[in-house]
Amino acid sequence: MKTPKSQTFLSIVIPVYQSEAGLEELIERLKQALFAISTEVELILVDDGSKDGSWDIISKVAEKEDFIRGLRFSRNFGQHQAIFAGLELAQGEWVVVMDADMQDLPEEIPMMLTKAQLGYDAVLARRMDKKATWFSQVLTIVYYQVFYFMSGIKQDPSIGNFGVYNKRMIHQVLQMKEYNWYFPTMVHWVGFNQSTLNVKHGVSTNPRSNYFIKSKFNLGLNTLLAFSDKPLRLTIKSGLIVALIGFLFALVTLIRYFSGAIVVPGYASIIVSLWILFGLLLTTIGIVGLYVGKTFEGVKNRPRYIVDQKT
Repeated sequence: MKTPKSQTFLSIVIPVYQSEAGLEELIERLKQALFAISTEVELILVDDGSKDGSWDIISKVAEKEDFIRGLRFSRNFGQHQAIFAGLELAQGEWVVVMDADMQDLPEEIPMMLTKAQLGYDAVLARRMDKKATWFSQVLTIVYYQVFYFMSGIKQDPSIGNFGVYNKRMIHQVLQMKEYNWYFPTMVHWVGFNQSTLNVKHGVSTNPRSNYFIKSKFNLGLNTLLAFSDKPLRLTIKSGLIVALIGFLFALVTLIRYFSGAIVVPGYASIIVSLWILFGLLLTTIGIVGLYVGKTFEGVKNRPRYIVDQKT
């Protein structure tokens, strides 16, 4: 499907949450990098319900600069919903998605765009020398390994949202209307001609990461439930294995009983069997319940986000 020709050459979409500390510096560096490429650019800043002064900064710079557009959610809806909102507004033939904490460097955009124009629909930034604690790096690697095992979708832990995308690719990504919307996986799913570029990884201006362990776990769980039914299939396999073990245990017990080896039935074996079976049963019900709950969220058809203010 063809997308209409745009007057804007390049759109930058940035989800903003609690990013007051480095936001002004980011905008200034983006101005220098973008206007060296083209004058037909736009910068879309989506405030995901920040509690600090992020929106005040966005409003102030949007009054001074015509190429800056700001959007503020009524509350925190999540980073990827903010990306979705920004992509819906983007008019550029090329779209850049990046974070607001200065870990994605504006100076890398020209090289990524140059490579994309060689015939790629997307050029994804592979962060080199990632500035993160060893615990965070281990957690990220484990997350992606588990996600790959469960979903069959292999993703590089060093690649995040940062990248340059062709408008026709973004158009297809926006057609994916499911409630649990996770941008990197959507990009992987739609396909097209993609490549990567090694980039420097900046130091975060946020003293504390906006992604805590609980948030990462919830994001990973929601993404897994949206892209894979393997947990359901694993419960079936687990049930069959437990049923087979139970059958063998019953067979051995009957043989021992008729041979006279068992005089009084064992209390321990009964208790152990009950714990295993009921634990498996509750786990299975819980997994099925998660899928039913996500289906329930989807059929309610609520908006992804609610806009409170615009510039």
